[in-house]
Amino acid sequence: MELRQLRYFIAVAEESHFGRAANRLLIASPSLSQQIKALETRLGVRLFDRSSRGATLTTDGERLLPHARATVAASEQLLDEAQRLSAGRHTTLRLGFLAYALTAPSRSLLVRFGERYPHVSVDLRQYEWDDPSAGLLDGTSDVALVRTPFSGESRLRTVEIAREPVLAVMAEGHELATAESIPAVRLAQETFLEAAHVTDPVFAAYWYLWGQRPDDRPVARSRSTTVEEWLGEIAMGRGVNIVPAGLAAEYQKPGLVFVPVDDLPPSRLVVAWNPAVVTPVALDFARLAARPPG
Repeated sequence: MELRQLRYFIAVAEESHFGRAANRLLIASPSLSQQIKALETRLGVRLFDRSSRGATLTTDGERLLPHARATVAASEQLLDEAQRLSAGRHTTLRLGFLAYALTAPSRSLLVRFGERYPHVSVDLRQYEWDDPSAGLLDGTSDVALVRTPFSGESRLRTVEIAREPVLAVMAEGHELATAESIPAVRLAQETFLEAAHVTDPVFAAYWYLWGQRPDDRPVARSRSTTVEEWLGEIAMGRGVNIVPAGLAAEYQKPGLVFVPVDDLPPSRLVVAWNPAVVTPVALDFARLAARPPG
């Protein structure tokens, strides 16, 4: 019997579904099913009743679940104590992020990680719009909080931690400011306030509606270096843009109006890492992100 099998048992019991448990554990569903069957064979009992709707604990499974939890908890306490005793034990996680990505769900994840891994120093670094991977593609980050899509995303692995609608942001005196919602095709006719260093066409196609706007689209170049300055320019009427709802909640300011955009796909806030160079502590961060809070 292996500790990972007990962790798998607990995850399936909590999710009542093999597919959801596999997503949480970052493994394939067939592999999870095989490991649970191996555990059942080793214990000599059937742990779950399986059906098309999910997995339900058997009576034996219900009786064994508290013991599995206690065993896993004891093993984690042993590891934590060993880490404290290990002389000079100190680990650093290089965590990149974009300004759009540091919102309530990601801050909650950072708090949970700090509580669960107090021995890990998190080296936070904000990346600019010229690198929407936040350091993953050039190897300067171990793991990152980013918004998809962007070029090179297919080289990375991701765990989604939030999916949010996107909102148009504009000055309160703008002619569209009183609309209940705006079609993307209508918003594409407006002057967008763009940062010159957004060069990734996939990223810009989403956030600036490149491809939906005419070739002679009106563009205003932002002179800002921070989100606050950029929103200040928008409040002055220099142009419009699109932001995720999570960011809008952070920056409700006088002079700005946020209006839902009808037909754009929601923004995905994800934890991302490069599987070719992933570190153990980066995987710890990703696994925690895949687990529901609580």
